[in-house]
Amino acid sequence: MKKVTFVLTLVLSTLFLNACHQEEQLQQEINEQPDAQHNLRMAVSQSDWTAGSISGIVPQDQLEDLGGGLSGNKIWKSNNPEIFRGTGWLMQNSRTDATRGGAAYPVSGTIPVYLFHINQSGSQKYLHVLVTNPNASSITISGKGSMYTNSEKPLQGTGTGQSFHVAKDWLNNTPRTSFSNVTLNSYKAYEVAKLPVPNGNMIDGRFEITASAGAYVYTVVTSNGSLTDAINKSQGGPATGDIYSPNPNAYGREAGVYANSGWEGSTDITLPASQSYIGFALNTSSKFAFNGVYLQDQNAPSVVRLSDSAEKTYGNYGHQYDITLAMHNPNSTAKQVTLYFASNYTNSVNSPSFTYNGPLKMNGVVKNIYTTPTAPRQWLATWNVPAGGNFNGNLDFYIPGLITTGQQLILQVN
Repeated sequence: MKKVTFVLTLVLSTLFLNACHQEEQLQQEINEQPDAQHNLRMAVSQSDWTAGSISGIVPQDQLEDLGGGLSGNKIWKSNNPEIFRGTGWLMQNSRTDATRGGAAYPVSGTIPVYLFHINQSGSQKYLHVLVTNPNASSITISGKGSMYTNSEKPLQGTGTGQSFHVAKDWLNNTPRTSFSNVTLNSYKAYEVAKLPVPNGNMIDGRFEITASAGAYVYTVVTSNGSLTDAINKSQGGPATGDIYSPNPNAYGREAGVYANSGWEGSTDITLPASQSYIGFALNTSSKFAFNGVYLQDQNAPSVVRLSDSAEKTYGNYGHQYDITLAMHNPNSTAKQVTLYFASNYTNSVNSPSFTYNGPLKMNGVVKNIYTTPTAPRQWLATWNVPAGGNFNGNLDFYIPGLITTGQQLILQVN
């Protein structure tokens, strides 16, 4: 049985230096549904395929659920305000703020940290990532990750830009910075990373921080780059900026700790006897629907969040997907199978200028994905599956920032 929907996407600006995820407004009444439960594997039979070939994307009301489920450790997110216009903290999990809410929620073990922001303050600022120890005794912290601005990694098309390079570093395990077994004394702070952010620039970062006991994480904006100033501002008020809050017509932006940082699992796929195609939901949400029909919910719920921020990880920026398309050919002849990656958002002009820009590792080979509203799908591979044989297509990738939410995988059999 197909689970289907029309999903509204987060649309990004066409201007590179002022790019900002924009949410489409609903044109009719919106319904919500509760979270769905997913098994680690699901099976697709021959009857689930659509006869013939397809030259574009699969209509969203024909998409199948992707096998697998939410996976990975909790993830700490800083994306609201996406645009900051002053100094102060952008996200913290250490206390309830009079303006933005939230709650004290110390994190321990290994937790990914993801951030995306744009400086519209009118002058250069510095963004700091801090970890503090609220315990009465010392703790040990380790970590690694990457953070870039688009001054460092200009956004000039496929395979470029700050968000692409953060995802690439994680896919290749080549972090820009790392530290290990740092002793953090009681009530002290450690600066994980700091970068100058010119006015009009975007900054994207993803780290993993391991703490031996409960710790707090902060993203802080300063004017002078001083660690002392960053620590002081972490204990003060929030930075001014553009808050995108969730409501019945909008996803909102993420600022909080969310329950999962990835999606993992397999889809068992029986190949058809004749020319056919099939599409699978990828990085989709079930918050919005037309006519009461929904796509698969692949978003993680919040554990704790600032009260003005998204309840779920809509867009899944910084999340890792590790999925397998496990194909079986029961037919008496070999089948040629072509795999495409596609984005659900399309229109007649390239606005936004792109819908996905990130690397993907397919059976160990890295492919750069770049889709636009007028060219929404990209070929990934063509395989021959022998009669009575099996073939696994494994896809491993990190969702980059600055994309539209909602993609699909398309299989075409000839």
